[in-house]
Amino acid sequence: MAHTVYYVASSIDGFIADADNGIDWLEQFGFTAFEDDYEKFVAGIGAIVMGSATYDFLLRQQNLEWPYPGIPTWVLTHRDLPVIEGSLAVFWAGDIAQLDAELREAAGDRDVWVIGGGNVAAQFADAGLLDELRVTIMPVLVGSGKPLLPVARPTAPLPLVRTTPFEGGAVELVYRLT
Repeated sequence: MAHTVYYVASSIDGFIADADNGIDWLEQFGFTAFEDDYEKFVAGIGAIVMGSATYDFLLRQQNLEWPYPGIPTWVLTHRDLPVIEGSLAVFWAGDIAQLDAELREAAGDRDVWVIGGGNVAAQFADAGLLDELRVTIMPVLVGSGKPLLPVARPTAPLPLVRTTPFEGGAVELVYRLT
């Protein structure tokens, strides 16, 4: 059965983007140290869900090739957005519980990846539909910006499944939510 996983990088002080929605603070670390872990993760993904801000970010990238070829992707939005060439994007403005069932069915025996925005992940967490939190804590302080996971209320203590240290001081923490 598919699990819904929020896989994301965060600053030590809990931000996934700075106050200007930038990720320069993250990009300074490069991708090499994380590539193997990322490739293993993506190989287990059967469906993606993201918010419109993350999709807008992808739209603004110069010469973008869709980074998730062959993976059906739902974008939470109330706006009309262009489809990025090569994507299997579906735009959604309905009930999150109904979407969860559709995502899990599309994922089959693979997982559902909640990409980008903490607000989307928080909706799934608040509805009890987020199974796992995989956050890579980057060794940097951002000060303000988009919070990691702005849930509506505190949770019970989350069981820690594993930790993975990376070159350069980053550490992935994996927690089970359900």
